Amino acid sequence: MTNDLKQHFLTAIKCDPKFSEAHFQLAIIYNEEGKYESAEKHLKEARKITDKNIEEMEYKAELLMKKFQFQNAKEQYFKAQSKRKHCSEINYQLSNIYLINKKYILAQQTLEASIKLNPSFSKAYRDLGILFMTEGKHDEARLQIEKAIDIDYSDSISHYNLGLIMKRSKDYHDAEQHFLSALDINPKFVKCMLELAFLYLITNDKSNAINLYNKAKLIDNKVFDEKIEKFILSK
Repeated sequence: MTNDLKQHFLTAIKCDPKFSEAHFQLAIIYNEEGKYESAEKHLKEARKITDKNIEEMEYKAELLMKKFQFQNAKEQYFKAQSKRKHCSEINYQLSNIYLINKKYILAQQTLEASIKLNPSFSKAYRDLGILFMTEGKHDEARLQIEKAIDIDYSDSISHYNLGLIMKRSKDYHDAEQHFLSALDINPKFVKCMLELAFLYLITNDKSNAINLYNKAKLIDNKVFDEKIEKFILSK
């Protein structure tokens, strides 16, 4: 099925090299296959084409405004805005490739570009925050992830990462609340269970720590943490 889709998009691009959506979808397939160089190439091409489309639509809208054709101008602006959101998604996908390949400066640049094009794109804020976390920039990370949660409260990954930041800042109460929120959204979030179990050990809530750890092991029998295991055996 994937090969058929790939061939379909390759044929579409051959017929129309400026078909940005075909480049975008082909890049997604290459990314899933781990062919990151090819994925990056097609995402960059999709971005270049889309940027040009936005520029043309906005120019056309300005000309229509000067001619007092307000409804037609409005339609062009709406089309341009739709393209901006698509370009935001392209930049977001590019950032994922850069993160995989540890090109952190490029990842940050593309995430910031994604947010600029679509200020309501919660995942871009979240991933930018996670990137800042890896660089030890906890204040910047917290700011970005809080923005992500303001836009999309139902994102368990945002709550989990904000919990990590709070835990590192020794703000244990808020850390617990965000871990619990993540688990309310995704009750099988094993990584979050383990982090919350550690938090309970830190705050001497040992019973809850053991219960959470055992629950995580029921969900995933490969779960093993030496520190928690030692604590359980010492009881």
